[in-house]
Amino acid sequence: MKLYSYLARKRWPVTYEGKILLVSFIGVHVPMFGAVSYALIADPTPIMAQLDVLAAMLLATLLGTGATLFVMHSLLSPVRTASKAAQAYLKDRTLPRLPVSYEDEAGILMSSLQECIIRLDSSIASATYQYEQLEREHSEKFNMLSGMKHDFRTPLTHILGFSALLQSSSNSMAQDPQTKAFVKKISASGEALLQTLNSVLEMSDVESRRQIEEDSELCNLTEIVNKAIDLEHLHSEKAGVSVAMDTPGHQEVFLIRSAAETLVSTMLHAATCAASDGGSIEIRTGEGADGVRITVHSNVGQFQLEDVPQNLAYQLTDLESNSGTIGRLSEASTPITLRLSLIDTLAKALGGEFVITQSLSHGINLTVMIPQAGDLGVSPLGNAA
Repeated sequence: MKLYSYLARKRWPVTYEGKILLVSFIGVHVPMFGAVSYALIADPTPIMAQLDVLAAMLLATLLGTGATLFVMHSLLSPVRTASKAAQAYLKDRTLPRLPVSYEDEAGILMSSLQECIIRLDSSIASATYQYEQLEREHSEKFNMLSGMKHDFRTPLTHILGFSALLQSSSNSMAQDPQTKAFVKKISASGEALLQTLNSVLEMSDVESRRQIEEDSELCNLTEIVNKAIDLEHLHSEKAGVSVAMDTPGHQEVFLIRSAAETLVSTMLHAATCAASDGGSIEIRTGEGADGVRITVHSNVGQFQLEDVPQNLAYQLTDLESNSGTIGRLSEASTPITLRLSLIDTLAKALGGEFVITQSLSHGINLTVMIPQAGDLGVSPLGNAA
């Protein structure tokens, strides 16, 4: 990769194909011109008498060069085709139709790229469908529980309040022994029903916490962090940001693996977006009394007012907007806003908490604290309701 890196930094040739052709031209013609020059100089025959030979050699060289460059251009077409296919998918999600029957290196490149794109597209479609389905199910459960709490608690509260009012009333009807007994029955029944309802809702919260524990598994957090760095390598390289990790060699934690992988990757992506060229990011993990702690620290960069979701803006003060003004809340949003919202959602799905801190002198800290099995707090469903 050293020679390629050196040539890639040069302004010319711009394309990969141009670099191949330039190297081929120099490699073939410099030795040939050297040999011809030596033969002409060593031959006692005057140069003018050998012009016909030189002209024939020059013509043959030009024809050979043209034919060679044309053939090499054709042989490099698999590289160009694969590159265009990858760019088209990343830009417009256009599925390619690359040839997959060739068995040499270029053929394997095209067939592997075709299979990777097809698998990736299928995975994205499946993940999108599952996400939408989970979102619908979560919304339905949330609406059901919210409705239960409102539809039952509010009328019961009114009934209990009305019975208390009747019991304290000096009205002659309210002082009637039969009325008093009836009001006491209403009050007792209402309190019993309210207690039953609270028990049902508490059982729902416990069930939600149990589901988190059932979906969790023992994972190596260091491995998850390494995978996130690999996934974000392209983005960090383009942003000119270096990424390092400060984690134990092997750290077993009890988490929902898929959610944890997406969480760490999104945290790293958000920090990279906020960091400037030449910055450095460090991912730290550890365990404490509050459970597992994952911190992504960027030594430079600041979130703008528009970057921070409204439900997280209370954690930061004096946020500067893109226009240079200072504020607390913004109606606008950026791609970073969506990533920070996703981090917060994933942290809650894992039963944890997401905290943002930043300063001009210390940069940005994105921290997620996740309780371990047996210490899970109230589920996100219970919190929302």
